[in-house]
Amino acid sequence: MCLEKIKFKKAKLVIVSDEASDNTKERFNKICEDYGIKIYTFGNKFDLSHSIGKDNKTVFAILDNNFAKSISKLLEDYKGAIC
Repeated sequence: MCLEKIKFKKAKLVIVSDEASDNTKERFNKICEDYGIKIYTFGNKFDLSHSIGKDNKTVFAILDNNFAKSISKLLEDYKGAIC
């Protein structure tokens, strides 16, 4: 589902769980780079999945531009705070 949203350029932001396999992280990093979509690696899959009412998801595509900007800003602030 996320791949489809990325390839049709509907995804504005992609979040991959820290717990995703290295292969998954590399694959989505490459695809997002190819399509010019911002991507973050963040959080564990339980908390991320729970936040959207799903189970066991490791990759999330945010489709709304304003929501993507807000999440991106929060993640930038968070990552800057832990460096």
